[in-house]
Amino acid sequence: MADWEIAPGRIRIGTGDAAENVAFSSIYLSQGRAVPVTNGTTFHVVEIQPGASLVWAAHENKTRLCSVARGIMRVELPEKEFPIGPNGMWKVKQGVACTIVNPFYLGAVVHVTTLVDEDGC
Repeated sequence: MADWEIAPGRIRIGTGDAAENVAFSSIYLSQGRAVPVTNGTTFHVVEIQPGASLVWAAHENKTRLCSVARGIMRVELPEKEFPIGPNGMWKVKQGVACTIVNPFYLGAVVHVTTLVDEDGC
C-alpha cells in the first residue's frame, strides 16, 4: 500500500482554492461518507451487511448511479424489483425512491455516484 493511501488517503493537484482531489484510496472511501468529486457530484462506497437493507427516499434533484462492486443485491424500485450482481449497474432517477437488500450471508459493496441538479431542472 502506498503511503498516501493510508494518510491523507487522497491525492490533490494544485494549491490553495484551486486544489482539487484527483484520487481517493479505498481506506478514505470506506469511511462511510459521500466524497465530493466535482460540483454537484459525489461518490460513496456503501457496505451492506448480510440481511441488511438500505432505503433511499425520493429526491427531486438527485439521480443515483449505482453499481455492485461485491455481492448480489435485490433492488426494489416502484415499478420493478430485480436481483443484480457484481459489475451490474442501475439508475435511480430524480423523484424515485429505492430500496436495496442484501439477502445473502456475505457482505456486499455498492458504489454510488450521486448527481445533484442544482437548478431543479
